[in-house]
Amino acid sequence: MMMKLSTEEMLSQWRMRRELEPLRSDCTVSRADGIDLTPLLVAQMRDWYLGLLDNAPLEMLAVTNIANEVALVVNEQDGMATITLPSQCRRVVEVKLTTWARPAEIVGPDSSLAMCQKWKFTRAGTTYPVAINDNGLLRLYGVERGNTPKIERLLCVMEPEDGFYTFDERALSLIVPEE
Repeated sequence: MMMKLSTEEMLSQWRMRRELEPLRSDCTVSRADGIDLTPLLVAQMRDWYLGLLDNAPLEMLAVTNIANEVALVVNEQDGMATITLPSQCRRVVEVKLTTWARPAEIVGPDSSLAMCQKWKFTRAGTTYPVAINDNGLLRLYGVERGNTPKIERLLCVMEPEDGFYTFDERALSLIVPEE
């Protein structure tokens, strides 16, 4: 089940699963020095969450269709189009244009399939399109002349803007005590 936790709720879960709570309250100790652990724990929690967004199985994450939030810039001359991804986009899951027979295969800029897009004879077509995710710029190959496409689907894992932590509750089991 998907859950949405505020920073305070997530911090409470983080403390409990890292074995920092519940506090032992059957004794008294008095100290005048020490550090405030909360900022350190919040930073560790955020690093863990960003790693989760980047690497966890998709069934543990909220996937959002942002097709209506981005613009498609078409360059028919090169048989490609580009989409500038929002800064909150952590991972592209699927992209499909209206003129394509199927969603594009998403690859990195250093892959062999990405290198094939440099030449018109090895470039992707509408039956087997290719999308290259290059640091916030999504280059889409398989655009035909005279057939202006629109974005049908652009499914992404997004970092929530509101400071909430959204994921499937099974992901909580991935928080382990520090050794």
